[in-house]
Amino acid sequence: MTFCPKALQYEDEIAAFVELVREEMATSYLEIGAKFGGALWRIAEALRGNSNIVAVDLPYGTVKWEESRASLERVMRELRQRGHATEIIWGNSTNPDVIQQVRSHGPFDVVLIDANHTMPFLEQDWKNYGSLGRMVAFHDIAWKRPPEWNGYPRIEVPQFWARIKGDHKHHEIKLDPTGKDNGFGIIWQ
Repeated sequence: MTFCPKALQYEDEIAAFVELVREEMATSYLEIGAKFGGALWRIAEALRGNSNIVAVDLPYGTVKWEESRASLERVMRELRQRGHATEIIWGNSTNPDVIQQVRSHGPFDVVLIDANHTMPFLEQDWKNYGSLGRMVAFHDIAWKRPPEWNGYPRIEVPQFWARIKGDHKHHEIKLDPTGKDNGFGIIWQ
């Protein structure tokens, strides 16, 4: 049986993003907010051999922490066995120690920011990691709050994306007809 963790993104959207990464001929990748590692696994499929892959995620950052930690650790082990250099940095992406650790592994061909989706964190992650990537992507650029999600944490990626995209060459991937899985926004620097 082949190991393949489930990506939390809409299949057609993650596939289109993976294809863009493949076209970039990337050999280094940073993911802020890796959770189960499903998107990371899919994106790693498009990286050239012996790539540098770094994941940042919160320790105990999800109600499914035991599952997500074990899954992400397995993803990184499997990628290491395939010849990639991998590193998981556990901690808040805005913590100066985490930022310093990430910077020591950069720069990166591709950066995906998909962690805390509120404006203060988006601004900090863009400031701290955006300059490290030749191609920088955000997930959830088209997110809309379903009415039944009362009390769900704010997702302000659409507002943030609208504010920064015009200053850069950019591309949007919005393919989910239900609007639930929310799209990718990609910037080239």
